[in-house]
Amino acid sequence: MPLLGWLCFVALLPALSAYAAIANGLTATSFSLFLTFFAGFTLAGAAGWWLWQQQRARQKAQQKMLQQLLTDTSALVAVLDQNCQLLITSNALERIAVGQNLCDCMYFDPTLKQKAWQDIRRVLEQHRSWQGEVWWQLKDDLLAVSLTITQSNNSAWPAARFLLVAQDITERKRADQQQLNNLLRDPLTNLPNRIMLEEQLATNISCCTQLYPTTALLLVKFNQLLSTEQSASGQSSAKRIAEAARDLRQALAPQYAVGRFNSDSFAVLVPPHLCAMPVDLPLNQLAHQILLQISQFNIISSHSQIYVSIGISRYPEDGADAPAMMQSAERAVQLAARSGTSQFSFADARLQQHSAEYLTLQAELSKSLIQNDFTVYFQPQLSISSNRIVGYEALLRWHNPKRGIMQPQSFLALAEQSGMIVTLDRLVFRQCCQQIKQWLQMNQLRGRIALNISAQHFQQSDFVEYVVKCLDEHKLPAEHFTLELDERVFQQPGTDVQPRLAALNEAGFHLVMDNFGDGTSSLTSLRQLPLHGVKIARSLITQMEQKEQQRNITSSLIRLAGYLQLEVTASGIDNEMQAYLLHVMGCDKLQGNLFSKALPASEIPALLAKENKLIKKTAS
Repeated sequence: MPLLGWLCFVALLPALSAYAAIANGLTATSFSLFLTFFAGFTLAGAAGWWLWQQQRARQKAQQKMLQQLLTDTSALVAVLDQNCQLLITSNALERIAVGQNLCDCMYFDPTLKQKAWQDIRRVLEQHRSWQGEVWWQLKDDLLAVSLTITQSNNSAWPAARFLLVAQDITERKRADQQQLNNLLRDPLTNLPNRIMLEEQLATNISCCTQLYPTTALLLVKFNQLLSTEQSASGQSSAKRIAEAARDLRQALAPQYAVGRFNSDSFAVLVPPHLCAMPVDLPLNQLAHQILLQISQFNIISSHSQIYVSIGISRYPEDGADAPAMMQSAERAVQLAARSGTSQFSFADARLQQHSAEYLTLQAELSKSLIQNDFTVYFQPQLSISSNRIVGYEALLRWHNPKRGIMQPQSFLALAEQSGMIVTLDRLVFRQCCQQIKQWLQMNQLRGRIALNISAQHFQQSDFVEYVVKCLDEHKLPAEHFTLELDERVFQQPGTDVQPRLAALNEAGFHLVMDNFGDGTSSLTSLRQLPLHGVKIARSLITQMEQKEQQRNITSSLIRLAGYLQLEVTASGIDNEMQAYLLHVMGCDKLQGNLFSKALPASEIPALLAKENKLIKKTAS
């Protein structure tokens, strides 16, 4: 109808135009030309308008058809604008992604939160299309999709910029993950299987460093577990294996990796940082802990014929790679199983001989702490410039009722592994406070007392509070003490080293890095830490006079400390050549048996009197 009206209007135009022409006195020829031009122009406009209407109708029909297709399809389809906002979407996608920015929640790896859109956008700018697999982190679910994205510059729909077509492959991805899981994990216990254990053990070996040079493997075998008949409750061997796996995993700290080695054996992997030196001590304790925990398992208490054998192998002593370590541990398990009772065995027979001795020594150490069988001895430190005693190092002696007086190297490693080192450190600090107070009253104090602080003690949350409180109780200033901190103290993760050192420095303690040159301390750490001195590692002093390399390293360390204005102390001086070399290198203080062994406090006055006589004799 609109088109017919236009045509009628065009038909009347000639008559109207003729009347207007006659009224204005136009010639017939001019009027005819004008009429022809006007009629053609009007007909062309009408035709254009009609074509535009037809095009709009087709677009509406196409959009209606597209909308119907998006409603019917199960595929995840969306059209996005330049800002990744939804313009149109299939019903299947709209149900799960309503109100979300599909580009912003797109990940290559959702566990690592590695977003994918920026990388995809760069590919689209070059190739105008991208295809691959991504994850959509939607509100209610994590969806894996096979995705195709096409960049559009359609002038008919300028707002549309990206076409996304995706297919849900979540179930396939989960099936693939389950298949991979079955290859690497035991389906019964869900623990790592032998393949994965070997890979983890190889990783532990590759992580060994000079600071943590060893790692270990413990095989735990439940003897007679599979051959035992079903219990009265009808428990099958598979259920007993699953129960043993669950109990073993719960009994061990999460730092230890646990896996199923074979049908009735499990593996425990000990990472390098838990294999403290000497390594046999922590492994010995771990094996006893496992045996103690397993003895309380239901499968053991309800089946008296089941017993546990543990085989222990170490890297690199018992194997240079993972397969070799596993073979050594299997041999050790067989050796332990010969006893017919729950027992453990080292692959190295030398360590096996010490296992019972360590348990006995640990019991004696615990008893002696209660009985206070410990005394602090003092070894003098001499100034090279004045050749006089300028301080002492406090060294602990254990008066063992059965073994006599024992030096620190005989029991300190055991104390660290058993956790008793903190109690011993605090015992030494209190005894030193009492002794300093006595020497002050007698006017016999000479310099500061150096105390070795263990990494475990330094890590205690109340360490600074404790030492300050102890000083307050004895009414002593901190300036009488030097705290010797091992390099390991500065490498402990999760410890607020800097604030604690600052607090100790502010309190007045003299802070020294012990075993300097034996670890990995950097120049930056030495500059940043509030240290007053360093103590050269004893390993560099030993045979220094025979080995040129050790002399060169020691000399360089002393020069470095001098540049940083740090006082240098060297201990373990056993002969005059060592003392002479250190004097030439610029060392500040010397300590060792060449000058005096460690003495009880009662003998210090006699030593000072002897020193005074020598000085007077030299002066005269």
